[in-house]
Amino acid sequence: MAMTRRTSLLLLSVVATLWAGLLSVGGVWLMLDGPARWPLVAPVGPRVGGAVLFCAGQFLFMYLVADRWFPRAGRSVTWPLELAATLVLIGGLLWIVLTIGPLRLVGA
Repeated sequence: MAMTRRTSLLLLSVVATLWAGLLSVGGVWLMLDGPARWPLVAPVGPRVGGAVLFCAGQFLFMYLVADRWFPRAGRSVTWPLELAATLVLIGGLLWIVLTIGPLRLVGA
């Protein structure tokens, strides 16, 4: 039994929306509650990690759901939003790797 395009789009949209929602809510939780739960990590660490998770969720939703449901959306609107989420995601990951990564290697 083959799935129709509409059913496939609906299934992908539901799964991707749940995935993006979990990433976004987890990111907000980490930004708000992370510094109190993990005081040994610099107070900026959980906030950057939360921003990375939040932007990953937003980018995932924009790419997997919104672009498929609204294929004729203007690139002048969608491109800057996707680029901003991607830049925050990459910048945050780089910050985490360059600042927290070496601390874990030396045992600090």
